[in-house]
Amino acid sequence: MAAEAYTAARERGQDPVLAVMRVTGRSRRRSLRVIASARDAGLLSPRHARR
Repeated sequence: MAAEAYTAARERGQDPVLAVMRVTGRSRRRSLRVIASARDAGLLSPRHARR
């Protein structure tokens, strides 16, 4: 759910963290943790390209 909100907000050009905050009802810090766990699970692309 959070990964879908994140990607949809990025496609619309909005702040993806705020979108996750709205969906989850969590604080910014908690939302960033949710996003990080979604990245670890492979639901989102990595932040940085590996060299």
